[in-house]
Amino acid sequence: MGNAKSFMMLAAVFFLFIGACTYAAEIVHAIDGGTRLLYRVNENNDSKIKAKLDAAGSEAYSAAQIVCMIRNIEELDADIEVDGLLYSRSMDYEGLNPALVDSSKIYRAVYMRDISGYLIKIVFRG
Repeated sequence: MGNAKSFMMLAAVFFLFIGACTYAAEIVHAIDGGTRLLYRVNENNDSKIKAKLDAAGSEAYSAAQIVCMIRNIEELDADIEVDGLLYSRSMDYEGLNPALVDSSKIYRAVYMRDISGYLIKIVFRG
């Protein structure tokens, strides 16, 4: 009787082991399928935002908008040039004098970028 009980326990453990292995194989197959699907979805994605500016011409800014940009030049992390006067991002905030911006003009912006596409300078012409 002891041998039969031991054999039945061994058979039960064996079937549980086979069931766990089958379940693990199904999970690995599902993960593999998901990984392949994700790879196909992202295959042509180079992780860069591609957008086309629909606005014709250049953007127009008032003097108040430019003064606000000059005051926040540290957050902007780009140099600003207004009618030939350069406000560098490395300058001290106290040294920046936005009073030289003519408040009666409307300025057009030209954006200068490096080869990586990062904004390095905004040039305003009035």
